[in-house]
Amino acid sequence: MRETLIWYQTFLDWLERAGFLVAMVLLALLFLNTATGIIVDQVVGNSLVWVEEINNLLFAWTIFVGAGVVARRGGHIGVDMFYESSGRRIQGLLRIVYAIAALIIASVMVYFGLKMASFVGKSQTSLYLSINLYWYYLSIPVGGALLGLMSLGAALPDPRSAADRHKFTATLENGD
Repeated sequence: MRETLIWYQTFLDWLERAGFLVAMVLLALLFLNTATGIIVDQVVGNSLVWVEEINNLLFAWTIFVGAGVVARRGGHIGVDMFYESSGRRIQGLLRIVYAIAALIIASVMVYFGLKMASFVGKSQTSLYLSINLYWYYLSIPVGGALLGLMSLGAALPDPRSAADRHKFTATLENGD
């Protein structure tokens, strides 16, 4: 069991790193796309009609990927004061309740997100670029799957040594 937990937490370390990288790239593209639209509008006097479509696509993916990844480090709304003032047993119980609630939300996101993506994706495209809306709505189940995996990892114990955990965190923060 210990080896399985170590493998899962290590897998989540790399999934978290990849998710942060994807979210950062998407956010940079969102910024560049918006800046391009503003500059072209100011210089040429005509706005690019497709900027909003691309922004919506990039924004959806950035939000859902980012929200899924942030769940690992407890970045969503919580009541830290209550949690930290509780005893170890209550903290363990709260982690279990959190994991169950997050897994329920994640499974709803994955199930209904896939249904919506496949239903809408069959017939609808974006107005100007004719991007299949499947790609817009696919961000919901992907974010839900990340949310479920990361929330489960946050609730499970991490049997690795503190040095191993801090080594990865330092690597993530330094960008090495």
